[in-house]
Amino acid sequence: MTALAEIQGHTFYPRALGPTSVVFDLGAASGGFALGVRELSGARCFAADASPSAFELLAEAPGVTGFNLALGGTDGRVRMDIGGHEGERYWARQGNDQGVADTDGAVEVEGITFAGFKRRAGVDFVDLVKLDIEGAEFDFFDAASDADLANVGQWSVEFHDFLDPSLAPKVAAVIRRMEGLGFATVVMTRHAHGDVLFLNRAHLGLDGWQLFCMRWPLKYGRGIRRMLRRGLGLGPGSGQGKEAA
Repeated sequence: MTALAEIQGHTFYPRALGPTSVVFDLGAASGGFALGVRELSGARCFAADASPSAFELLAEAPGVTGFNLALGGTDGRVRMDIGGHEGERYWARQGNDQGVADTDGAVEVEGITFAGFKRRAGVDFVDLVKLDIEGAEFDFFDAASDADLANVGQWSVEFHDFLDPSLAPKVAAVIRRMEGLGFATVVMTRHAHGDVLFLNRAHLGLDGWQLFCMRWPLKYGRGIRRMLRRGLGLGPGSGQGKEAA
């Protein structure tokens, strides 16, 4: 059966990663995802977060190249509202459009598109992109070219329709676009799209049976294990409070 891995609520296909792989952790907070992937595969990891407080931690992450940047739809200065943390997970959002009070206050930070970040990192093909940028993912995808999106082995994306159900049509539009570019979609969350995996079928060489296993036995088996953990009082497991089934 094709195995999937999960770090901080983001699912990916680890068998495609190794020491020569390139991983982008976008919306990295303190770099927990990048560190986990690096430990698992030895991959080269580039990480970015808009929060200066998170970047201070990110800069100390061993083996990870960190950037204090806001990924989104534009290159240039952008206003960010930043605030508290969950454990060591800081958040940063463009503007204050979700009714969340500023904790550390608003800052200006350099905004950058996917193409711009690839140039900054000095890479062309990316084996894995983890994207968790607090609602800016739609501008991010709108600004990215088909060629740049397709030149990625797999994407692990947190869409924020679990906070705002009105975003569902935008999520569906991104999924249609990605599938038109040759990606298979695996939605790991039971409700909304808090953990979505896009797999480049041509690059990864995945067949229909492997995808079936990812979409059904693996997804729901993980959900059953989580429910059992909760029932035994062992906590939610490796995800940061997101349901995987």
